[in-house]
Amino acid sequence: MSPREDEVYRQVRYGGHPPACTCVECCEKRRRGESTGYRGDRVGGGTPAWFWAIIGIVIIALILTLVLK
Repeated sequence: MSPREDEVYRQVRYGGHPPACTCVECCEKRRRGESTGYRGDRVGGGTPAWFWAIIGIVIIALILTLVLK
């Protein structure tokens, strides 16, 4: 049986622990002030380039509509 989506997300994002894990290891990390969350590079965390391309096209179309009216 394949793992559920939330199990895969928890394994990838939190290393197998839920966000509010109360195990000894996670509690010790919190006491030391360390993050218990995701440590990897957040590639693609911003706004995608295609979104800005569409916004640019819409703005150019609006400007041309106003100018050529």
